[in-house]
Amino acid sequence: MDVATMYLSRNDLEQIAQSVIMCYKYSCVPQHHLCYNVDPTELANLLGYKVEYAQLTQDGSILGQTATVPLWTTVINTNQGETYYYLDGQTILIEKKLLSNPRAIGRRNFTIAHELAHLLLNQKFPSVCDAQYRHCCFNRKIVKKEVSNWYEWQADALAAALLLPPDAIESAMFIFGLGSKMKVLSRKYSQNRYESFCSMAQFLGVSKTTLAYRMEQLGLLERNYLVEEAQQKRKVASYG
Repeated sequence: MDVATMYLSRNDLEQIAQSVIMCYKYSCVPQHHLCYNVDPTELANLLGYKVEYAQLTQDGSILGQTATVPLWTTVINTNQGETYYYLDGQTILIEKKLLSNPRAIGRRNFTIAHELAHLLLNQKFPSVCDAQYRHCCFNRKIVKKEVSNWYEWQADALAAALLLPPDAIESAMFIFGLGSKMKVLSRKYSQNRYESFCSMAQFLGVSKTTLAYRMEQLGLLERNYLVEEAQQKRKVASYG
């Protein structure tokens, strides 16, 4: 690997995540647990970072941000309007609406893990870190922003590996009666297994989409019909 470009492979990122999760399991997971989940706030605290909440934008276009060096950023204050917030290089700042919405737990956890991934990569490779000191996690439903550079892809991939270690998924699959591998994930053709999958995603604290993609990547799921079925459902609704 050419460290000057910091093009980390998925395998490189998995190894980084594995070493971090080993520390997390030792410090935060009771021994002899049949399965566990990763709390990204607890993980951040263990690594010396803190997670705080504020209204980041008026339109909800930014869900999280952090900075690898101390700097000022802007947030929205209910009484004062736009005001300044000091990011000290050790803080992950998350949109506070993600904290108050129970349905946003998966999005909140992934946003925290994404910003934590930026901090970890900067800590591990400070001399070749992205020159953009402030990192933002955009709400892609609003901004329609795809992953546009290698650093954001790396943060997404590392976030998924931190939230969903292989052994955590495998043990949860056993506990939730899904066996060692799922052939098909479909709310239409395998309702019972789909409901078990949803319960597993809730236990692991991630969205169904994130869990399904991660399971595909690890070879634990052969066919994922969630996106296709959601698209068909939207088409039916638009013509109804």
